Amino acid sequence: SDLRFTVTAPAGDFEVTAFALDEALSTPFRLHLELASFDPAIDFAALLDQPVVLGIEQAGAPVRHVHGLVSRFEQAESGFRRTRYRAVVEPALARLGLCSDWRIFQESSVPQIIEQILAQHGISDVELVATREHLPRECCVQAGETDLAFIERLAAEEGFYYAFEHRADGHRLIVSDRLYSHGVIDGDPVTYNPDAGGDQPTPALRRFTYTEQVLTARQVQRDYSFKHPRYNQQHSVDGPELDHQRADYERYDYPGRYKRDEAGKPFTETRLLALRGDARLARVEGDDARLFPGPAFTLTGHPREDMNRGWRALRLHHEGVQATSQQEEAADADAGTRYHLTAELLHDHTDWRAPLPPKPHIDGPHIATVVGPEGEEIYCDEFGRVKIQFPWDRLAVDDEHSSCWVRVAQNWAGPAWGHMAIPRIGHEVIVDFLDGDCDQPIVTGRAYPATHPTPYKLPVHKTLATIKSKEHQGQRANELRIDDT
Repeated sequence: SDLRFTVTAPAGDFEVTAFALDEALSTPFRLHLELASFDPAIDFAALLDQPVVLGIEQAGAPVRHVHGLVSRFEQAESGFRRTRYRAVVEPALARLGLCSDWRIFQESSVPQIIEQILAQHGISDVELVATREHLPRECCVQAGETDLAFIERLAAEEGFYYAFEHRADGHRLIVSDRLYSHGVIDGDPVTYNPDAGGDQPTPALRRFTYTEQVLTARQVQRDYSFKHPRYNQQHSVDGPELDHQRADYERYDYPGRYKRDEAGKPFTETRLLALRGDARLARVEGDDARLFPGPAFTLTGHPREDMNRGWRALRLHHEGVQATSQQEEAADADAGTRYHLTAELLHDHTDWRAPLPPKPHIDGPHIATVVGPEGEEIYCDEFGRVKIQFPWDRLAVDDEHSSCWVRVAQNWAGPAWGHMAIPRIGHEVIVDFLDGDCDQPIVTGRAYPATHPTPYKLPVHKTLATIKSKEHQGQRANELRIDDT
């Protein structure tokens, strides 16, 4: 075989004996390396969290690289001359799965949030491609999710996916809302050649199975906004490529997680495309190492002419074995180098979207404190909404920027009549979340903390019922009191 696998690492001189690589759109890749070295005492500190690169060469020319950071390193048995090692290599993005947070992003778009989090982790080799406007979100909460899960969820909600481009000296994270931004793979079209006999020097796809399946054809969603309570916020989108199935398989979701039409229509379309992501799929096997998630390619040589068209890899599994480095110590080792891939392919024009991860569900109310500008006592907007500070928020500083505006439940709420009592700065409030949605807090109650004594000492005056207010910026009070003694 004219194939060769190499690895470049910051420490140690290794030979690759085998590797397995899993990669897919909107998934961190994972590379397992089986290595051999003459050094029986490699320093783990010199490799863990450090960059390595796998090279795949054919006829002395590089075919592709896989660059990443070492997540795990193992030393295995030592032979007569060589010691075996194993390494797991992942992208820098995978480190975001090790960190979680509770925090609030205000008036920020999803691209802005993603860029901010990546920058906080020192990930700068990023290309973000947005082909349409992505509106700012008034309130966007990371509710205990890992940083990776959070940006994956936001990206999927907005129709973004991510992929990686590898070089010998690094890897780039590509975040985009359209697959066509990837272009095509280098070189000639990919050949389909199922003939497994004889010497086959030209890489090709050896197995090809095409599948179509019946899936949801229409997505309908509604939501609610208190600013437009009579408008149902309904949006409906029909799926593409419905010529081989009925078009009346409708899915209806509520809430749609949007508050205005400009977001509702693309949200609904994104959800439907995610549901139909594998409506038409080819599963292939072969040994053309040029394939990786994202770029398109043209297939030739299939006996069914409509399969000789543009395709795009969605997910792949690669395996390689390089036995030459084992031959001195393993009498039964097979000579030569072997490479094999399995992949799932999409039509190159498919407008694919990542599956939507579930949004965290807030299981119960939270406690918060009303906040506002320094020197103010009552701070609200025209809807009677207030700003709050959650105990879990490590970034806010107890001022008017600590949260978005939060609605306050009242006892009555008629048109220009009812009950109104604005929680004042410093008051402790009970905050619930509509539909358990972390982005939709609402003040549903108030409570006395230990720092706020009750109007009358308890339990001495337990028979008193009172509504007692306090003079704005003063010490006097108004009171309605009922004494049940």
